[in-house]
Amino acid sequence: MSLPSTTPNVLGDASLATFDTIIIGSGAGGSTVAWTLAKAGHKVLVLEAGDNHFPKLDDPSGLAPPVFANDELKLQVRSLIAQDALIEPRSYRATATDGDRTFVGDANALPHNVGGAAVHADMKYPRFRPTDFQLGTLLGAIPGASFADWPVDYTALERFYVEIEHAVGVQGPETTNADPFAPAKSKPYPMPPALPMFANSILADAARRLGYHPFAYPTAVTSRPYRGRPACIDCGFCSGYGCPTHAKSSPAVTLLREALLTGNVQLRFNSAVMRLVASSSNTSITAVEYMDPNGALQRVTADRFILAASAPESARILMMTDLALGNSSGMVGRNLMFHFQTQVIGVLRDRVHGHRGRSVTMGFSDFRGTPNDPDHPLGGIIELATSSDLIGEAKNYAFSLQKTGDALRTLIQQSPLRDKLLAMIMQAEDAPQATNRVDLDPQLRDAYGRPALRITYANHKWELDTRDFYAPKMLAIQEAAGAQFGIIAPADTPSASRHVMGTLRMGNDPTTSVCDRTGKFHDVGNLWCADGGLFPTSSGFNPTLTLQALALWVGANIVSPGDPTAVLVES
Repeated sequence: MSLPSTTPNVLGDASLATFDTIIIGSGAGGSTVAWTLAKAGHKVLVLEAGDNHFPKLDDPSGLAPPVFANDELKLQVRSLIAQDALIEPRSYRATATDGDRTFVGDANALPHNVGGAAVHADMKYPRFRPTDFQLGTLLGAIPGASFADWPVDYTALERFYVEIEHAVGVQGPETTNADPFAPAKSKPYPMPPALPMFANSILADAARRLGYHPFAYPTAVTSRPYRGRPACIDCGFCSGYGCPTHAKSSPAVTLLREALLTGNVQLRFNSAVMRLVASSSNTSITAVEYMDPNGALQRVTADRFILAASAPESARILMMTDLALGNSSGMVGRNLMFHFQTQVIGVLRDRVHGHRGRSVTMGFSDFRGTPNDPDHPLGGIIELATSSDLIGEAKNYAFSLQKTGDALRTLIQQSPLRDKLLAMIMQAEDAPQATNRVDLDPQLRDAYGRPALRITYANHKWELDTRDFYAPKMLAIQEAAGAQFGIIAPADTPSASRHVMGTLRMGNDPTTSVCDRTGKFHDVGNLWCADGGLFPTSSGFNPTLTLQALALWVGANIVSPGDPTAVLVES
């Protein structure tokens, strides 16, 4: 073994030729389960469709600088890590009655790169609440919705939450500024919260005056040096950008790097999976076929296989293999969920310097609500935010407002739509519906010749009513903060949320779910899922921490099926 790898498009031990496990996807779920298995001595191959932007990620001597910078053109205009809709299009329709499709393009595509979508995320890491795992029971039957209890509960996952929080590095509220609605924690966050954004503090003060309970938002970003990575310098480019200093605890520079350094992992990037190879009975997987960087079709075998390509893409891979694979319940691809985001914007007279600091430093969970309480319906956590999008702001003035010359320069200097902007975003529960789904577009193909992924999705009255209930309360906070104007942004169609869940629902009953409580497919003996596809419900909190805790649970049950907690270190 020689690290770092010198083999093109390969990270980790390039000499590995046989594998215990093949993981498809190197994002939050794939990185976590690879780390769990590699520490136990399993030989793991990770296949990643995207490119690598972390040179020498597998270098034992230390992390090299990434290719990321505070570059809006590279990330937001030239789409360095975004899925290219011309190469890999997606189609969308609201319902099956709309025909084959009504939209082709970026229908909620996630970034393609080593480390997955969390590379571009701003890494907000709240935990789900205990009741979030029991909504099938607590809510009862809701016409048109398919709420279900999770087959694991908060008590089972609590120690796995702790393990992830400490392994990746999360800063979070201490006793004096904690969330009063937060569940019990067996161990405090490893880092205290850093300084709040000025804009966040303005909104937090207003919310506090109205009786709400703002707190420092748990975030997987270093507030002090942590495991060889520096403290965040508050450069302002978190959401939508890769971190130029490695202060953001993204999967690539935390668990994936640690997995590679064990010598038990080989990662092949620019390797687009074409299909799984199933046995004649469809009860086991024998190999994976993928297109290598030179355009050649390759086949690789292992004892077990784990889908972690994202909720939509993992379902698509199954369908590209065989529409019946793992689908005796008829649930593959169904119950697709996004967080239903309500955005309320306020504009102040004074500047709030949104480009200084992390995009979200404070929030409150008063609007998460209580099951079946009409006075407190189930909404979601509120993010207090602002904008740091300098070039995007200028583009809006030029194209949306049709301003040029002196008028454009004046608007850029005054910055009324950025430096005077306060934003609130509610990450609300999205009712699961069997009709909300992903499948294969019957005609559209990507550049690899694969059927394009099609999204069929429409909002349920349940979350629309919740939006109508809480949006005026959000406007009231903006008014209390001194905003001159308040705007409720229209709901996105298709959803612009990058919180994607469902499609391979876990559950105890194989007639109503795809995977069991350990993430293993009911119908396929050596196939697991370790991404957001497992989620039976979406909760009202950012999903990445729970996704990683669940992926750790999946890996731990593979390593130590009788006692998955045996793999834990922090608790």
